[in-house]
Amino acid sequence: MAEDRDGTGRFVHAVPRPKIAIQAGGDIERAYRLHHEAHAYCFIANSVNFPITCEPTVTAV
Repeated sequence: MAEDRDGTGRFVHAVPRPKIAIQAGGDIERAYRLHHEAHAYCFIANSVNFPITCEPTVTAV
């Protein structure tokens, strides 16, 4: 977040770090690809005027 001298501010970048659990034996690479595709269609990420960089972690449980 950037703050201005007058006390106002704005977001300049966001980095969500979702933790995704998939079924044991699941395709982790596919999960990452699907997450990346979903992010490209995200209404929130496409509506703000700052970059959003997702850093997901996928694990098989």
